[in-house]
Amino acid sequence: FFFFFFFLSRQAEVLKADMTDSKLGPAEVWTSRQALQDLYQKMLVTDLEYALDKKVEQDLWNHAFKNQITTLQGQAKNRANPNRSEVQANLSLFLEAASGFYTQLLQELCTVFNVDLPCRVKSSQLGIISNKQTHTSAIVKPQSSSCSYICQHCLVHLGDIVPYNSPLLVGRLQVTSIVHSGSW
Repeated sequence: FFFFFFFLSRQAEVLKADMTDSKLGPAEVWTSRQALQDLYQKMLVTDLEYALDKKVEQDLWNHAFKNQITTLQGQAKNRANPNRSEVQANLSLFLEAASGFYTQLLQELCTVFNVDLPCRVKSSQLGIISNKQTHTSAIVKPQSSSCSYICQHCLVHLGDIVPYNSPLLVGRLQVTSIVHSGSW
């Protein structure tokens, strides 16, 4: 597994560099971000202990989500920005994607590692993925404390996403109430 993770780690470094390359357009950066998410997800599911030792979960949050959220938030708060509405819409979409990613990652981790969270509905009940564990021979069985940690990590970041989205939700609620009241 060492060579497998070494190869994946090298790929992750290239993708992170691509995401900060000012010569690349938004589509290329988005593609790199998606590839980085997929890569880190594969690392977490394949060998959780090694991935946690290398702090993959922190890199995933910081490079695939937090940095972009911070950038978009700064642009959305800038009242002089002529594209402010578009940036706010992009931020909202990005937050929805981040929420979806962490929800799906949590579901996969719980399914693969057979973790029973009281707040979780089994994937098969949602029609997302089956509860059958696939390719279990390629997966290194982690300690239960590591499984608990990574599930908590996913839940924390799902909680982190809510405050980022709160001003947008408040704005939407205000617009909706104005439209419905006929005050405009």
